[in-house]
Order: sequence, then structure tokens, then C-alpha cells
Amino acid sequence: MGSISLEEFDKLRSAGVPGLDCRPTNDFAKSHIENTINASINGSFEYMVYCFFNKDDKFVLIGNPSNSAEAFLRLESEGYLDLHIFHYELWNKETLSLERVKAKNAKSHLSVMKDVSNAEDWELLHVKGVKSVPLKEFVKTNKLILDGDVLYCGNGHKSMAAVSYLRSKNIVTTDIIGGLSAMLVESPDLEI
Repeated sequence: MGSISLEEFDKLRSAGVPGLDCRPTNDFAKSHIENTINASINGSFEYMVYCFFNKDDKFVLIGNPSNSAEAFLRLESEGYLDLHIFHYELWNKETLSLERVKAKNAKSHLSVMKDVSNAEDWELLHVKGVKSVPLKEFVKTNKLILDGDVLYCGNGHKSMAAVSYLRSKNIVTTDIIGGLSAMLVESPDLEI
């Protein structure tokens, strides 16, 4: 499966067709196209896509030649049929980056921290005192997360998806690199 051209991608963007970046979270944080949402193919990919898009929605999958075909096939098998692929390497315009919180510094952000894991995962393990705001719930209403909040999940995939989605709605948040898994190692003084 080949990529659409930069010109075709620009036309789709101008027509309001959203972009879903399936590259790894670290790659997305370093460089991404404005107003695109990250749903890393390495995370709960289909679940994250389901949180943002209906099966009849049209959107562009942004990825690398090595992962975009797999992402396309996985979504096609779930019933998403109006998809296009755009290879990120073709983008030659301005990109954005995200500042993120290192897991070792998590404790200093407790007052604004929110867990975007599934409710079931939150019940099993979470940072004590941190509110659960599952990804699928806050996408329905942006009122549950505020500018300046610091988000996390189990490994950082859902939280990066959340941060990127919120930024596309002009709500500026950040995430904790590596999520709860990293905090367990790098911030052993947190109450879990």
C-alpha cells in the first residue's frame, strides 16, 4: 500500500479530513504535523482509534513505510473503510514537538496529574490520589481535563493519544514518558 502524495494530503487536510499518526509516541513527540492525533501502533491501537473515530469516518493514517500498511490492514479488518495512507517522510513543512515530563519528576506534578487508562486498569493499579479519566470518556466531553494537566496511562500510549487529541482542541496538556510502568521504576517514592 502506497502513500498518497503531499499534494493529495494537503487537499484532504484543507477539506477537514483528520490525520491519525500511528508512529511510536516518542517519534510523534519529537516531530508531528499540527492538529494530528497520535495512536501508536505499538499501543492499544484499535481501541484508541475507536475512541476518536467512527467506522464510517474518513481519515488519513500517517506513518512510516514500515508500519502504515499494518495499521491500514488492522483498521480495515475492524471495519474502517475510508482510509488513506500518508508517509510522514513526505512532509516537508513545519512540524511541532511536545515537551514531556520524565517519570522521575512525576511527584512534582501530582496536583495536576490524571490517569487516562481504562477504568479496569486504573482499578488494578494507579498513583494514589490521582483521578481516573478514561480516554473514551473524556473524548466525549473535553471538560474533564484542563490546560496544564499532566496525563499518564500504563505505558504512555493512551496518554500521548490524549495529549495530541486535546492539543487539536486547543487544550494544552502533557504526558509522563513511559507512563505508570516508568514511574514504578523511576519514582519509587510515589504511592501506588
